[in-house]
Amino acid sequence: MKKYLPILLSFLLLIISIIFWDSIKLPYNENNVIVGEYFHKKFNPLNDKIRFLLFIIPSVLIYLSFYLKINTNTLSLNLKSKEYFLSKLNKKENYYDNSLNLYSYLFILLITLEFFSLDFSRFIYPMTGSNIFHDGTFLVPPLNYLKKGELLKSTMHTYGFVGNNLGLFSNFILGYYSIGSISFIKLILMYFNQFLIILISKKIISYLNLEDSLKKLLFIIFTFFLIFSIPHYYGGPRTSLYLFFILLLGSALCDNSYLKFKIFLVGIFSILSVLWWFDIGFYTNILIILTAIYLIFHGENKKLLILIISIFFSWAIFLLIISPDQIKEFFYQLNFIYSTSDYSLGIEYIKPFSASSGRWTKALIVIYMTSLMLIHLNFSKKFILDYRVKIFISLIFFAGIILFNDALMRSDSYHVKSSSGLYTFIFLLLILIFLFQRIEINKKVKKLIYKLKLINFNIIIFIFFSFIFSSSIHNSNDKNNLLEKIRNILYVKNNIKELIQAEDNLFLESNVLALLKRYEELSKTDNCIQILSSDVALPYFLKKPSCTQFFIPAGQILNGITENRFIDQLDKSSPNIILFKSPNNILLNPLNMPLTLKYVEEKYFFYENYNGYIFYKKK
Repeated sequence: MKKYLPILLSFLLLIISIIFWDSIKLPYNENNVIVGEYFHKKFNPLNDKIRFLLFIIPSVLIYLSFYLKINTNTLSLNLKSKEYFLSKLNKKENYYDNSLNLYSYLFILLITLEFFSLDFSRFIYPMTGSNIFHDGTFLVPPLNYLKKGELLKSTMHTYGFVGNNLGLFSNFILGYYSIGSISFIKLILMYFNQFLIILISKKIISYLNLEDSLKKLLFIIFTFFLIFSIPHYYGGPRTSLYLFFILLLGSALCDNSYLKFKIFLVGIFSILSVLWWFDIGFYTNILIILTAIYLIFHGENKKLLILIISIFFSWAIFLLIISPDQIKEFFYQLNFIYSTSDYSLGIEYIKPFSASSGRWTKALIVIYMTSLMLIHLNFSKKFILDYRVKIFISLIFFAGIILFNDALMRSDSYHVKSSSGLYTFIFLLLILIFLFQRIEINKKVKKLIYKLKLINFNIIIFIFFSFIFSSSIHNSNDKNNLLEKIRNILYVKNNIKELIQAEDNLFLESNVLALLKRYEELSKTDNCIQILSSDVALPYFLKKPSCTQFFIPAGQILNGITENRFIDQLDKSSPNIILFKSPNNILLNPLNMPLTLKYVEEKYFFYENYNGYIFYKKK
């Protein structure tokens, strides 16, 4: 009974946290004027984060404390102890196994051929209302910069200064700034996600103290699963830099080669990540802070000093190369995003084990189970693991918990799923490590597995062809999928060219084409386009910049925060025509822009209703 006490106490606290889930409520900020779900529910944005922490931390800590107290065959948390859980247990732990190089190269070849086998033409399709909204967030900012010449001041960025301007990179690298070229850049970033996951997997498994054939088999099974799962998880193109940072940081903490240089690069990511995507910048800097705490705790003063110097150096260089007004604008937009996103986009997390909470409950349970397995991996003497494995796996787990903030802020099905990749990565890996540790102990099974050494290459070949050329992978109903994949690989250059050079009208439905023709007629004397609807991409199609920074009314024009700035800019640009309303009012809440609506009513009048698109004209 004593043996099971840690899990029983932990589970009890877990149940208590679920019972009191709805009772955990912080006072609502009555000064908030941003209208969204939190506004209507009078819901504090911190509620879900605190509920999550109270769900996980008490139950995990009670398990850890009793696990270490009851079990005698465990390592120590005491840094000065000879049995400290991150101590080097043997002389071989500085050894890095390169035996997985061939297999990692084959997997990279695998994902490369899979990428080349894509039918790029399927990304050329008419936009729906949601596409016009979401794709517009990538299409308009580059246009604003190219037309106005000011990167920061021309656009209020919602993703990040790089994130919103992928079109500038496609223009520079590919020579095209188009819908297709931006789509291709996104696909490249998704491919890069796969590439990085393979390298991270190889790095961790190379540190494992397993027999060579077992290690290879583990890498094959684990990486093959990851390749299948990545398209649906890991947060899409924006997480490419986050994954690269995890690989860099893990390498800096675990390897001695080029150590000072790696630590210096880690610090540079403090500013690079913020410029990349605002939320990724926030998450990356949390990891950097946790790294600094780790270095302080372990007395790694030289590494800590290099890290601090790098952070200050990179920020200083950035602030020196931009003008004072750009610095002001940079921090204005940064503060705007960090202070308003929760209120404007927030959705309450569904209570675990309540109705329709399947995915939400599953996410929390997997995180909880992974936490307990991490405790076993880090502290049990039964698993003789390289300290570098413990560091790298713990790093990825904490990075996954930080990324889970996406789900705690905007708690819809998509964000819960897309933010689950990293902790799911660790969950699966821990299961496989426990399994393979048991296999290595069992002599009979180990002997059988050892024979697989001769067929490892054949396993890879099997995986290779089954993944690339099986018709069931992407389209089980298409009998010609195999031949199409081969054809796509052979003609990949032309296929990519077809996508990046695709005409804009191929992405538009007939009703939108008609709308653009009419909008062009109405605004022929205007030098810019201003919409108050959710048809964000329209300025791009009309080849005119937005009249103000605020090209996305939903989430950007907020009462008492940005409205006055918007009205001032609109008054200066003074377009004759404004698209006031449309059938595509996604996320748009008129209550967030009372001053704007008053201004428009004073300065403009209703002019035309064109198939549900309401145009106003200047008085």
